[in-house]
Formats: sequence, C-alpha cells, structure tokens
Amino acid sequence: MEAFAEAKRERLAKLYARYGPGGTLADESRCYLTHQLESVVVCERLDTVPMWLDGVWTDEIDAELVLERFTTYWRFDL
Repeated sequence: MEAFAEAKRERLAKLYARYGPGGTLADESRCYLTHQLESVVVCERLDTVPMWLDGVWTDEIDAELVLERFTTYWRFDL
C-alpha cells in the first residue's frame, strides 16, 4: 500500500484537495469515501482489480452509487 500511495501521491493529493474534507467540491453526502482514509485502499483496488471490487462492493455494502461516483472521481478526475 505504501508503494501505491507513493507512486500515486500527486493523483491522491488532487483527489483529496478536490473532494476530501475541506476540498473545493467536497460533499460527504454524495460520496463519503473521499472523507475516509480507507479510500486509498479503494483507489488501489480500482487500479488493480476493479471487477473484483465491483462485485464485492455490490454484494456487501449496497452502495453502488457511492462506488460509481468515487470511481469516476479517481479514474476521470471529474
């Protein structure tokens, strides 16, 4: 995880500056993941095994819209 965070440092910083706590587009009600440290793990999984994450997320968390929004933020920088 440390290697991932180091390799993606700029991208992660941009994500949190925009959507994280105090970010310019922060809205925890739309995507709470950007307000949790665990989101770094989600970013790593999105880059490494996105299909697996989608299946596990849908089955266990029942928050498809949150994952979809977060995936869009991470992949497309929107």
